[in-house]
Parts: sequence; C-alpha cells; structure tokens
Amino acid sequence: MNDANPKYAVETIKVNADGTRTVKYTTQFEDGNLSKIKTSTLFPESWSDKSIVDSVNKIGNTKPIGVRPSTGETLYRGTVNGVEIDVIKKGNDITAGYPVGGKPTP
Repeated sequence: MNDANPKYAVETIKVNADGTRTVKYTTQFEDGNLSKIKTSTLFPESWSDKSIVDSVNKIGNTKPIGVRPSTGETLYRGTVNGVEIDVIKKGNDITAGYPVGGKPTP
C-alpha cells in the first residue's frame, strides 16, 4: 500500500512484463468519504512525467485505428520503449492516454 499522496491509497497488484503496474486505488474526498476501489494501469515507475507526455503525444500523432461514431472520438495505439499505449482524442485534443498493460482497449 502506498500512501505518498494523502488523498489516495494505492496498492500494486502486479508488475506487468512491460514494466507497467496494475494497481487498485481509492480516493478520499474533502468530506472524508472514500470512493469505490478502482483498478488502473500505470506507466513504469522509471518513466519521467516528460517521457509519459512525449509518448502519449507521439502515439496521438499517428493514424487512428478507430472512431466512436456517437462522439467522434478517435482511438490511437502504439508502442514506445516496449510499452503499448492507447490514446483517445476528440478533434485535435487528447482526452486520455494510458498504458494498456497487455490488455488493449476493445
């Protein structure tokens, strides 16, 4: 369990082959209540914030692999330094970018 940030409690469930981490976490709100426990995949701990942003931008500048007709959002997928990354854009704006940890977005 990692409590480095007082608003989050994070537990690493496993380290994936690509160095990404699957974690479970909860958030504490201002009123003291806790969110539901959520699962997420995080970039490798060795990656700097700049490396993460640069990698997400790099993938977001490739050719989209899919479009969500209802919203017009586009999905991009690529690999940087052995880590597969999915990026979602609305128009030219990146709305999400994350490592897939071996489980790409369907």
